[in-house]
Amino acid sequence: MRAATALLVVVVFYTFVVGALSIDGFENSTLSMTQKTEILFMAEDDPDLFCSWQNGLWCNLDTAANNLKLGEVNKCELPVPDPLKIFDNDFTRFARSFLLKNPKPQYIQITSTKRGSSTTLSTKQTLWSQYLANPALVQSEIKFDAPGLYDVETIGTGYNHKAVCTGCVAIFDKFRPRFGSSGSCPLTAGIANPQRLTKTTLAAFQSYDTDYRAYTADTNVVNNANSDVLCGVSGVDKFARFKLFYESEKDCTGSCFDDAAIATNMAKLKSTPFPNALQTPFALLEAALNAQCMWCCRKTRKLKEQFTPYDCSAYSSQVSSCVGDTAIPSTCSIDVCLQAKGADVVTTTVAIKNTIQTATTAVLNTLTNKPAGIDATKNVYYTIPCSSFDKFNAKCRYTVKLLELLDVPTAFVTSFPTPSSESTNSKNYVFWRYNTDGSTFVKWDPLADTAISFVDASTTVVLEAWTACGRVNQFSFSVNLVVQNALTCSKFDSMWNFIEKYGIQGGEGAYCAYEGSDFAILKFDMAVADVLGQADSTGASTGVKCDIMVKETGAADTQVVTLVDDQISSRISKNYGVELVNNPTTAQKTTGVIHCKFTRAIQSNTRVQTSTTNVNSIDCRHTFTITDCDKPELNCGKKEDMCSVRCAGDPAPGVYEACGGSIVASSATNTFLKTPTVPTCCNKCNKPLVCTSVSTTDIKRCEHSSISVLKLETATMAGSEPNFMTTTNMALLAATITLFAVVGFTLKHRANDIEQGDCYRLL
Repeated sequence: MRAATALLVVVVFYTFVVGALSIDGFENSTLSMTQKTEILFMAEDDPDLFCSWQNGLWCNLDTAANNLKLGEVNKCELPVPDPLKIFDNDFTRFARSFLLKNPKPQYIQITSTKRGSSTTLSTKQTLWSQYLANPALVQSEIKFDAPGLYDVETIGTGYNHKAVCTGCVAIFDKFRPRFGSSGSCPLTAGIANPQRLTKTTLAAFQSYDTDYRAYTADTNVVNNANSDVLCGVSGVDKFARFKLFYESEKDCTGSCFDDAAIATNMAKLKSTPFPNALQTPFALLEAALNAQCMWCCRKTRKLKEQFTPYDCSAYSSQVSSCVGDTAIPSTCSIDVCLQAKGADVVTTTVAIKNTIQTATTAVLNTLTNKPAGIDATKNVYYTIPCSSFDKFNAKCRYTVKLLELLDVPTAFVTSFPTPSSESTNSKNYVFWRYNTDGSTFVKWDPLADTAISFVDASTTVVLEAWTACGRVNQFSFSVNLVVQNALTCSKFDSMWNFIEKYGIQGGEGAYCAYEGSDFAILKFDMAVADVLGQADSTGASTGVKCDIMVKETGAADTQVVTLVDDQISSRISKNYGVELVNNPTTAQKTTGVIHCKFTRAIQSNTRVQTSTTNVNSIDCRHTFTITDCDKPELNCGKKEDMCSVRCAGDPAPGVYEACGGSIVASSATNTFLKTPTVPTCCNKCNKPLVCTSVSTTDIKRCEHSSISVLKLETATMAGSEPNFMTTTNMALLAATITLFAVVGFTLKHRANDIEQGDCYRLL
C-alpha cells in the first residue's frame, strides 16, 4: 500500500505541483474531478504533501565577509517554492469543507544543510500570512558562509497536514584572493635592465625587494573565509630567484640584495680572469666578464585559488580548477638586474714616475738632434752604454721593472658600494697584463714584479688593468734606447794650436816661442762634436780632464800637472803659456806631453749601468815641441843699463816674460801651473814695464811702456831693422858677426849670473 501511495504522490506532483510552478494564477484554475479525487485520496492516505525546487539554482560569494543571505537583492534572489500556496486552492475548496475537522494556523519554515555537514540552519516558523507579506525577511535567516552544495527545504504546515518542497542550491566562490593594503607592488617594469651597480642603484633595488616582500607576504593576502586553498603553477605563478656574480640563478628565500649577497659578490671579484683568458682579445673578454658580473632578482606572485563549479546534479562530479582574477591586485613581480663593469668597481691611474720623466728630459737634452714634441709622460728615453744596438749583448739593453718606471695607484670607485672592511684593499681586486709591440700578453703582478729587457731602439708597451668584471684602464707608452756614439781621438791634435808671430815658424816639428819671449802660447779649443765624432748623431753630456808634462827634449819625464778639469762645458776654449825649460839655462828644445781623458755621463732613468769595457771614456795624447826661434841681437849699451840684466834673479817677471794668464812652467822634476792673480813686472828697468796682453789672448807679458829706438834689444813686432842703423854701421856689423858668434850672444832669458848679459863693444 505504501508503494502505491508513493507512486500516487509522484503522479500528483508531476501533474499538479510542477504544473503549478509553471502556470501563473494557479489559484484561479479549476481541477478536474479526477484530480480532486486524487488529492482527496492523497490526503486520506498521506498527510504530508511534497514538491521540489527548480534545478540549477546558484548564488555567488563575492565578498570577503561571506555573509550571503537567501533572497538578498541582486545576489541570491531565488524562486523559493511556497508549498502552502501551491496546494492552497484545493485545500480551500475541498479540504477545508470536507476533510478538515479541526483547522490550524498555516506556517512556513525554510531549512538549509550544507552537504558534507551535519549542521542544519532553519528559519523560525512564520505565519504564512506574514511570510506572504515579506518573504525576503524570512529567507534572509538562511545564510551561506561557504561555497558548496546546500540542500534546502521549504516546509508548509496547515489543515493538519505538512507540505515540503525540497531542492538544492549551489554556492559559488567568486571572491578571488588579492593583496591587501600593506604597501604597494614596486613599479619596476619601466626600469632599464641592467642598471649600473652604484650605491644609489643598490639602495633603490633593496627598496624594491623590501617593498615586494612586504606586499606579497601571506599576511597581506586578502581572501574570503572558508574558501578553497591557494594554488598556482610552481615556477610560473610563484617564484623567487636571484643571481650573484659568477653564479647561476638559484632560489631566494629572503632578500636578493642583503649584506650576505654583497659579501659573496666581493669575494667573487677577488678572482683573476688570468691566466685562463690571458690572451683573449679585449672585446671578447670584456663581454664575457661583463656578463658574469650580473646581480639579478626575479620574483613573482600571482594569487590564485582552487575553484569548484558546484552542480546540484546527483551524478555530476565536482571538479575544481586553479583560477585567479587579473582585474584585481592579485599579481606582483620584480625583475631587476645590477651590472658591474671594471670601471664601476675600481679606478687606476697609470703614469710614468716623475723621476723617470726628469731623466728622460735629461737624455733628450743631450741629443745633438733632439726630436721635437716628445711627451715625457708617455715616452721613456734611456741611454745604453753601447755605440750600436746589439740584442745579444747584455750590456746593450735596458733591463728594468715596470714598477720602477710606473706609478700604478688603485682605489675603489667612490660610487661603488664597497664594504668598509675592504675600503683599503682595492689592489686585491685589480689584475694586470701587458704586451710589448703587440706580442702575446704577459701577466703582471706589482707585488711580484720581474724585470723586462728592452733591446730595440723603440718598444711600445701596452699595460691593461682588469677586474673580474672587465677592463679598468689601458696605458700605452714607449721605451726608447739611445746609443752612445763612439768616442774618437781623431781630432784631438787639432784641438791644440800654437799662436806664433806672423812670419816666424818653427822647423823640424817644433813650434816657436812667441817672438821675444821665453814661452809659447798654446790654445785648447774643444767642442762636443769633436769628441763624439759625428755632428748629426745622438750624443750625451761630456767631460774632460787633461794633464801636461813639460821637460827638456830627451830628458826624463817630470811630474804632470792638471791642466783642464771640466765635466760640464760643451765647449772649451782656453789659452796657456808654456815656458821653455830653463834649468838652469834655456833648453834648446822643450817637449810637452798632454794627456786628456774624455768621459760621457750616461743618462739612465733608474741607475747607471757599468761596463768592463768603458765605451764612455777615451784617452787621447798629444805631444809637441817648442823652441826659441828669435835671431841673436847685439846690445850695445852698458850691461848695467840693460833691463834683462837688471831684472835677472828678480822674482817679478822681466821684459817679455809672462806676467798673466795660465802659465805652464817646469823644474827638473815637476811640471806646475802658474796663475798670477795680480799682474806685476820687474821695476828695475830704466823705463817701466807694463803687463800687457799678447795678441788677442788672455796671456800677458811685461813690455816697456814706450819702445826705445836706440837699442837693438827691442825689435819691432813687424821684424824691421832699427832706423838708426846706417849703411856704414851695417857694414861694421857684418864684419863683426864672426867675432859675435865666437865670443857669445846675449841671452834674453832669466839668468842667475849677471855676466851672461855682458856686451862686447865692437865699435
